[in-house]
Amino acid sequence: MEFFDEISKLKKDFPKFNSVTSDVKEYDLNFYQIFAVGLFLLFFFMGIVFGNLFATCEAASYFYSDMCLVTQFNYSLMIVIWFCGTLLSVLLFSVGHIITLLSEISEKLSKNG
Repeated sequence: MEFFDEISKLKKDFPKFNSVTSDVKEYDLNFYQIFAVGLFLLFFFMGIVFGNLFATCEAASYFYSDMCLVTQFNYSLMIVIWFCGTLLSVLLFSVGHIITLLSEISEKLSKNG
């Protein structure tokens, strides 16, 4: 029973909604970071749509090789689009973060000088 007593001593309550929103509001996103998040969402949905539009052929007709009898969702295309979208979004988000850091450094230097 000592184990359960230790758990009850160390147990913490879940954070309240007001404290979570105040923690999130501390971070100000600039245009590049907001654009990167929007671009990531666009690539996410675009990967699903393109995977469905450009389906792969599961079974082709014997007599007519151009005729596809059974199509399947194109997972490889979807993953490639997701990967490219993630790389581009991370690159833009990091550029936005670097710009934010440089502007904070500039503000601190202008206050001291």
